[in-house]
This record gives sequence, structure tokens and C-alpha cells, in this order.
Amino acid sequence: MYNPDFNKFFVGFDAFANHPLLNQKLEYPRYNIGKLDEGYTIMMALPGWTTEAVSVELHNGELTVKGVKQEETKVEWLHKGISGKAFEKVFKVDTSLEVTKAKLEHGMLSISLEYTPSSKPVTIPIE
Repeated sequence: MYNPDFNKFFVGFDAFANHPLLNQKLEYPRYNIGKLDEGYTIMMALPGWTTEAVSVELHNGELTVKGVKQEETKVEWLHKGISGKAFEKVFKVDTSLEVTKAKLEHGMLSISLEYTPSSKPVTIPIE
């Protein structure tokens, strides 16, 4: 992404300003979404988070995953690559899906979404 204001201050650094690594928007926390026969699964990387600090809510077609800021330790970090900052991630979800399970294990939050029984196709026998 080209930023014309960048050139006002750094003449000749066009390659640096347009470098793909510099212009990446990091999504926090990182997540995967997978499709299954019965619905979907969402896996979210939350290393160091506890179940008390994370909440999952489904309301009006929006799945919201929130993490409240973790308490800081008295450690003076020399490098801090594992974020503990608060977050809120919202997913638009089909209203025929419901959350059947949410589990935080080994730093991975897994959320299972399944189609409600009434939304699944039913074969009607013809007499």
C-alpha cells in the first residue's frame, strides 16, 4: 500500500515504505476457521490466557470472543513477544448455527458451531 505522506519525510525510501512486511495488518489474536459436515470450528491462539479472562458469546448472529487484560506480573521483560493485551473479535454467524462447545486447552481456544436440528434438511417420505 503506497502512502504519499511517507515521501514528505523520507525521500528515496519508497522501497522501504512499500515493503509488504511493513504494511501487513496483524490480526490479534490469530485464528483459523474450518468447515465440517455438521457446522464449523474456530481455533484461536491464546497462549497464556485463562478461562476466567476469556468469554464467548453468541447473540443476534454475532459470535463475540473477548479477552480482558491480564494482570501484569512484576517481571521486567527484556523481550515480550507473547501479547496479553485485551481483545474483542466478532464473527458474523448464520442464525441457524449454535455454539455447542468452547474449550481452552494448551493455549488454543476451540469453538464448535453446529447447525440447529430444525435447520438441517429433512427427507420427507412420500406415500
